[in-house]
Amino acid sequence: MGNYDDLLTEEVKDYAKEIGAALVGIAGADILNESLDEYFRPEDVLPGCKSLVVMSLHIPDGALEIMRRGKAAYSYNLFGYAYLNRELDYIIYRMSCFLEERGYATTPIPARGTAYGAPKKGYGMISFRHTAVAAGLASFGLSGIALTKEFGSRQRFAAVPTTAPLHPAEKLIDQAEVCDGCLECISHCPAGALSLNPPHECRMGDKVFRFARSYYDKCIHASRGLSTKAWPGAAFNPKIDVPYSENPSAGKLYDQLWRERDEGIRLSENSEATYGATLCGRCMAFCSAGHEAMKRRLRDDQKETGHTDNLVIQNDGSLKPLQPEPKALGKKLLGLS
Repeated sequence: MGNYDDLLTEEVKDYAKEIGAALVGIAGADILNESLDEYFRPEDVLPGCKSLVVMSLHIPDGALEIMRRGKAAYSYNLFGYAYLNRELDYIIYRMSCFLEERGYATTPIPARGTAYGAPKKGYGMISFRHTAVAAGLASFGLSGIALTKEFGSRQRFAAVPTTAPLHPAEKLIDQAEVCDGCLECISHCPAGALSLNPPHECRMGDKVFRFARSYYDKCIHASRGLSTKAWPGAAFNPKIDVPYSENPSAGKLYDQLWRERDEGIRLSENSEATYGATLCGRCMAFCSAGHEAMKRRLRDDQKETGHTDNLVIQNDGSLKPLQPEPKALGKKLLGLS
């Protein structure tokens, strides 16, 4: 137990909803200081940090469902990533100002990009998915994505570290509550960037979470449109396969992106999005937790229409229902067998 300001905690949660957050929770800094590596801990970002306000925005289901069907990816690129970053930055900015106006320090962390010069490639100042788990909003799926009961994989998180003594979540969500171990996220990764041999273990409080180890260079290779394995059969799949290079130099990566990559992608590139080629997203799009959460939220008279048939693109361009079945390894890791 701690000396928390419960009134301010409720005001913060109400304000988060007022400025548009779909979900909001409070993570204690202590639990994250213990579970995250040095440099990426709340205490490294904000001396004296006591808590983090964790907020999420929902990725519209249709932006992922149309991508699952192989029709287009640019809806996801914009409303699941590029534009959503701006919306997340808005709520991060507003919440930071809200707390600073009340006399508490904050460190607003941008929703986009990674920390240049950080000791881990591709990492931001703080892992928002870890803060979501610590705030009792989510748990880790086997892909390592933070899954919620409300939206499955279909949201983005942001967190505002603060010295305010906010009341943190008292209970964390078990993995098995949000993930059934179907392994569709891993089997659908075109880059082979997720591995359970062996799984990564994350200790947080009294819980141990197990999920796939991720390989950043492999993931970024496919998501930047350098692999024809990204979305085979889909209209927006890259037409040129650029050979994968492990730990490419900055010069090599420049050559891949601007000399070797599909010229159609290069011509459609801009500073905010790639117009659908590809930012990949398959691990999120094929997560059964997200699809099932969508169906649960639909009105009764809408449960047999829209994207509820679960049709997904096949390598030959045809559409067939995805019917994931829990698999032995996934179930074992989640303690379901």
